[in-house]
Amino acid sequence: MKYPTFLAITLSTVLLAACGGGGDATPATTATYPLEAAYTKAMTNGISLNGTAIDGADTYTLSLSITPAADEVFEGVVRKKSIEALTIKKNVAVLTATNIDGYYSTNPFIQLGARYSDGTYAVQTSSTGVFPTTAKVGDSGSLGTLTLYTNANKTTVQLTTQSTWTLEADTATTAFGCANSVMRDATGVQIGTAAGCYKIDTSGNALGMRFTLSVAGKTLVFK
Repeated sequence: MKYPTFLAITLSTVLLAACGGGGDATPATTATYPLEAAYTKAMTNGISLNGTAIDGADTYTLSLSITPAADEVFEGVVRKKSIEALTIKKNVAVLTATNIDGYYSTNPFIQLGARYSDGTYAVQTSSTGVFPTTAKVGDSGSLGTLTLYTNANKTTVQLTTQSTWTLEADTATTAFGCANSVMRDATGVQIGTAAGCYKIDTSGNALGMRFTLSVAGKTLVFK
């Protein structure tokens, strides 16, 4: 499984979140964070984030921007839409530059699917939960499954990704709201995992991201 396709579908599935930092303060484990609002704000207001991952002598960079767009019909229903641009470089050379039309709903926030610039097409095929309105560090839950097809005809499955959410410790005033994905090929064999996390404050603002990708024996952590 090549990185460009894997990264594109994973980022869409986990709401295109990755990068950020961490701190040395003692996490305020009693604080509550509006996780659902943080994801909604990022999609409806737009956001631009960057991250770097080091693998031996190689340096990977990831640039992600989300821009709100006009509502559009997706799967026969008018949905909210964002335009997501993802660029990944290895030692300055561009590995991939992908544009994604992402479709979602709010109240609650649900990522419904995406159209990719290479023609591939993703649809949520199972919904087992949503991001909570408030959460504490250590909380977790299920999200659902997104299926990636080779095109909008949806006749050939390329891969699926099953996701859960977690809220993880950072500093005394911030936490990482994460969507964690397990990727499987069309036969059901696991081909990789990913964890995309927004660094959020108690007001639901996304301050950064952290993205971990493990596939084909390699793990990259963008932050």
